[in-house]
Amino acid sequence: MKLHESGEDYLEAIFVLQQKKGMVRSVDVSQHLGVKKPSVCHAVSILEQGGFLVKDEDHFLHLTETGRETAEAIYERHCYFKNWLIEAGVEDATAEQEACRIEHDISEQSFQKLKRWKELGHPEETNGD
Repeated sequence: MKLHESGEDYLEAIFVLQQKKGMVRSVDVSQHLGVKKPSVCHAVSILEQGGFLVKDEDHFLHLTETGRETAEAIYERHCYFKNWLIEAGVEDATAEQEACRIEHDISEQSFQKLKRWKELGHPEETNGD
């Protein structure tokens, strides 16, 4: 199932909250993202149907293996672009907002090439693969 930007935002939020709190409920996601609880409930339902998360009998949200892998990849992109923007002199709040937009629009191939390019110290030429 291909996720839309909002679905990716919800997965990333659940992942980040799990790292901070351990256990996450819809109300935590609502507060974290600044959205109303019905919006979270709708998103959770879609993410459950897509196999990205499950909700237990106590209403805690748990990422499935697919959900965790997807969320980790989204979060990696977010952190990469946020840090890169900050290194370039962009203010933290602006870097946070813009990284969130970039993370959704860049292809996996381009992201991997940028990571490799930066890790190699910005060589003048790349091998084109």
